[in-house]
Amino acid sequence: MESTNLKCPNCGSELLFNAEGQNWRCNACGCQLSQDEVFKLTADSDHDIYQQSEETDAQPELNVYICQNCGAQLVTDDNTTATQCVYCGSVSIMKNRLEGRFRPDLIIPFETTHQDAIDAYNKFLRKKKLAPSQFANPENIGKITGVYIPFWLYNGHAMGNLSGEVHKSTSWRSGDYIYTKTDVYHIERAGSIKYEKVPVDGSKKFDDDTMDSIEPFDYEKFKPFNYSYLSGFLAEKYDVTSDESQERANLRMGNTLISSFLSTVNGKVMNMQEDKNINISDIKYALLPVWMLNTHFKGQTYPFAMNGQTGRLVGNVPIDKVKAWLFFLKATLIALALLCIISWLFFM
Repeated sequence: MESTNLKCPNCGSELLFNAEGQNWRCNACGCQLSQDEVFKLTADSDHDIYQQSEETDAQPELNVYICQNCGAQLVTDDNTTATQCVYCGSVSIMKNRLEGRFRPDLIIPFETTHQDAIDAYNKFLRKKKLAPSQFANPENIGKITGVYIPFWLYNGHAMGNLSGEVHKSTSWRSGDYIYTKTDVYHIERAGSIKYEKVPVDGSKKFDDDTMDSIEPFDYEKFKPFNYSYLSGFLAEKYDVTSDESQERANLRMGNTLISSFLSTVNGKVMNMQEDKNINISDIKYALLPVWMLNTHFKGQTYPFAMNGQTGRLVGNVPIDKVKAWLFFLKATLIALALLCIISWLFFM
């Protein structure tokens, strides 16, 4: 299995993408390279900037690769395209898994740092007073990882119509009586919307609702795909094809069309009839940046995700029953103490 590492041209150490400066930096010698410099190096000679190895006698189904930094043999699943060595921490990129139909068209580089993600997570936890202590453990928080998630982007055109009845009631009082008048209106709406880059998560590993919740991404920041952006981050390739994902794209486009119709109606639509037709004109494959942390607690996994570009986050944490009981007990004791003080002052 072929693996690659982006190497500093000055000292040979690992060259990482710096989200804050939007350049590449070597932590060993301090060398900083711009996008043009890195792209030129990768274009001039893959063997100079990327050190490669071929596992000749390993069984392909095991997905074994050799870390170029420490020589450790590691195993990945079929969909991992950039992974971190658990022994030395360096990131290896498996370029051969991002070739042909698996090569992305576009990528949005990370704009938030690992520390930004940690700060956001700590701020999120401060609002969760009853969260289990495990969630705030620095060792757990340090596992927040930057991952490029595969997405399909659909361009399309949705057209349709909607009809129904709007019941609008008005009430007034006259003497001892309350009168209610209900007007019934028949409404019809029709129209079309043109869509560009409607995103659908292309990986089974990541929950669709979680990925939807951290949208939107700023599509003005899309760049043509280059392996160099993966340096320092993990990455996955799609395991849900564009055809399999299209049903969800159609659903998102159709729901948006109907919502736009309903936004023009003053009142609740009854007996609604709708008709939609979705046409997809173009599909792009992209990698989008996400900071991820999965915390396991009592047999369940609780995900935290943050948009690696905008910082928008979503997360879920359980309630620690012991903490909840102690909180209730503390609140009860404080309330009783205040009641005693107030009673004593009253009788005095």
